[in-house]
Amino acid sequence: MMITEIRKPRMVNTSRILRAIWTSRRISRIRLARELGLNKSTVTTIVSELMESGIVHETDEISAGPSGGRRPVQIELRRRFGYVLGLEIRAESYTAAAVDLGGDILFSRTEDIDCSAENFADVMNDLLRRIPDELNWIGTPLLGAGVGLSGIVDSGRGVIIGSIPLRTAEAIDFARDIGENFSFPVYVENDANACAWGELTFHRTKRLRNFIFTLVEFHKRRLQAGRGNTSLGFGIVFGGKVYQGGTNSAGEFKSLFCGAEDRGQCRVSYLENGMEKEPDKLRELIEEIAGHLGLFVNTFNLEQVFLGGDIEGHREEVTPILREAINANWVYDEPVQCDIRFSSLGDKSVAYGAAGMLLERLFMDPDAMEFALQGSRDGMGAADSKRLLERGIKAS
Repeated sequence: MMITEIRKPRMVNTSRILRAIWTSRRISRIRLARELGLNKSTVTTIVSELMESGIVHETDEISAGPSGGRRPVQIELRRRFGYVLGLEIRAESYTAAAVDLGGDILFSRTEDIDCSAENFADVMNDLLRRIPDELNWIGTPLLGAGVGLSGIVDSGRGVIIGSIPLRTAEAIDFARDIGENFSFPVYVENDANACAWGELTFHRTKRLRNFIFTLVEFHKRRLQAGRGNTSLGFGIVFGGKVYQGGTNSAGEFKSLFCGAEDRGQCRVSYLENGMEKEPDKLRELIEEIAGHLGLFVNTFNLEQVFLGGDIEGHREEVTPILREAINANWVYDEPVQCDIRFSSLGDKSVAYGAAGMLLERLFMDPDAMEFALQGSRDGMGAADSKRLLERGIKAS
């Protein structure tokens, strides 16, 4: 029996239980009932239906409490029930990552492409057809794809409002030109926001609340005339949710130290000979970024700073500079309590995050999961795909 066959009156509780299992990774029926405030018989019935569908299963028992008695059986997701695909699209290359329901990477690849606004739809449609065909060996259905790219993105409507790397200030209707062409749901998001989604999703047991993800990438070529080859974006999370801003441009950045004539994001925006050959310029860039992060951390009382992308290769330089900048911006004697972390995924940060974004949406809304499963099995029409996108918007 598939999830679609579960009776509708229980759909809300089914959604809560499924999400709790996913969030906790492993949990007992007793704990589910206690944490969700549900009757034990209701939990038992719904878990049995989910087990019949194949999406969850029982696993090893845990130790009994100090009073002894029967040990509660743990429930967890069946990690290989399906997989999701995450893609990062850059002007000169793409990175793909296939991820199972537990967050393990099953496949990843980076290849060169030549992508701009003019051929964007063709490139995306080709990748989203070709890569899933190549991944038939995984042996489980594709539940959907998430795409991350640099630019202002209205992820709710599925519209790329503008993108410097794609060399366009005109909107691209991703949902219409790409999303409606596939039998599985496809979402698009700003790359730094995708990274923030990834941290929320794959560290979900830690229940992260307030943090900033800093994505720094050094491109092989200049982005546009005068803009350099460095791109920098922030994914901002308040209260456990990615903050988009009123016009979906939250996280877009230009340094306070740039003059009116500077078109790049930072005063140092182009490392002509490469980072290793220009250590002084690299340090200047890191100090400039760190100064802004210190302001953000203390103004908004952030608990973590995550850093990802090409900057991860310079941890030894970044960490002390950033720690000093955070404390220097603070007016009290006690040091600031803010963790500095790196994504540890290098050039996979955005692709992995885009996959996490999709999982978050699927487990937020049971109807989204139903559509994804139905689409992967039988094919989904454009109307259903658009309806799924709209439901994903409301859930997120």
